[in-house]
Amino acid sequence: MTREKNNTILVKGEIVNNTYEVGFFIGEGAFGEVYRVKHKFFDEYQVMKVLKKDYVEKTDFNDVMDEGRILAQLSHPNVVRVLDINKFSKTGKDHYYITMSFIGGESLKQLVNRKIQLDLPVATSIMIDVLKGLTAAHRNNPTIIHRDINTDNILISYDDYKPKGILGDFGIAKLMDQKNRIPGAGGRYMYFAPECFMNIYLPTSDVFSAGVVFYKILTGVHPWEYEFDQKTLKDNEKIYKMISTGRKKPPKSPSLYNDDINDKLEKVIMKSLNKDMEKRYRTAQSFLKSLEKSNSKYNLSHGYWMEQNLS
Repeated sequence: MTREKNNTILVKGEIVNNTYEVGFFIGEGAFGEVYRVKHKFFDEYQVMKVLKKDYVEKTDFNDVMDEGRILAQLSHPNVVRVLDINKFSKTGKDHYYITMSFIGGESLKQLVNRKIQLDLPVATSIMIDVLKGLTAAHRNNPTIIHRDINTDNILISYDDYKPKGILGDFGIAKLMDQKNRIPGAGGRYMYFAPECFMNIYLPTSDVFSAGVVFYKILTGVHPWEYEFDQKTLKDNEKIYKMISTGRKKPPKSPSLYNDDINDKLEKVIMKSLNKDMEKRYRTAQSFLKSLEKSNSKYNLSHGYWMEQNLS
């Protein structure tokens, strides 16, 4: 939810570390406030996320800086580039921030809010892009786990009418330890894989979150429907119990909501959402390969994208 301008940490025109000029406040996420800024020396627009105090207090920022240097090396056309991780001081307080490349366009959430349910070729094309970016992160050495894949963190740019899916906001990404898991789980509960509630996060946990996104943009609904009142939203234990109980059963067949989903594609979707991580796709790459095979019959020509008029 966007806050009033005078309640944000930064204001328009403010200069951060003699480098970034604040343009405007974009919005607020679970882990920080987001701004568009202009790099004074590179003369380019970037996105700055100023991390929330409670998140910073739970984090060893020296570790974050080390991780940031590795994230900055991840370069892929379907990944938003992490550019800088640092801190600035204001009114006697330290604030930590992450800057990322600026992508013109909109978020997948905004696109879905306009269209409700995306045509199958459109949704599949976007998800293939996202999985290509996620594959690059998972294949990095060390492996990078995103931990916060959702429709807000997938950006859509338009290249000659064709939407391009770009995986964004690696702000709470973590590197896998030697036991191939990371301590603690981030992200949004509605996109959590079951093992995340036990503080285990593997590449397949990102796969589950991507599966939730894919199901949602194809059908217009979440794979599992939950009703949280305002009181419940403040009680993490209740949320955990409600989600855990709801997910004991598999989600409804996505073809019930979208007639274009055939049996082959439905199997791909349902496998990505399996509550048993041993039966789920282990990696983004395996999910990607299956999805590409199921999508081979569609000819996504230039004319098709012009007719869609998505941008």
